[in-house]
Amino acid sequence: MSPSKSTGAGSTLATEIVKSLTRVTLGWFLLHQGWGKVSAELTDGFGTFFRGNQFQNNIPGWLPELVAAPYAYALPWVQLAAGALFMLGAWNRISAGVSFLIFLSIAVAWLQAGNLLPRHMLMIYTPLAAWFFFAGPGRFSVDGLLRRGESGRR
Repeated sequence: MSPSKSTGAGSTLATEIVKSLTRVTLGWFLLHQGWGKVSAELTDGFGTFFRGNQFQNNIPGWLPELVAAPYAYALPWVQLAAGALFMLGAWNRISAGVSFLIFLSIAVAWLQAGNLLPRHMLMIYTPLAAWFFFAGPGRFSVDGLLRRGESGRR
């Protein structure tokens, strides 16, 4: 099939390849960021990310510690899991939605701390994750394979 021929639902093979590469790259970034934090948690003890400067220097003043602490304890592990699922295109609504919320929360915190503008990768990652939430993971994904398998059985 040539790149210009449709693979169904109005998308071309080239579009599906680019969509998959974008999803894998975005998921890899999230997984990589999570792994760095999880490694520190495993090496230096649970709560290392919460106690570290990376988190402490960017907590918005209006966010109570009652919310900030559980978020910081969970974030490394959620980044790792969401990044892996997002890369694979598995449970897209969940993995893309969680990824969007992670990116958005970091963007809000960094904006509040004065670290986001005038430019930052989160200004690209956040809307991309939202787009995958609505558009789906694409043909070359676990969800895409499962969908094709289900339609083949009917």
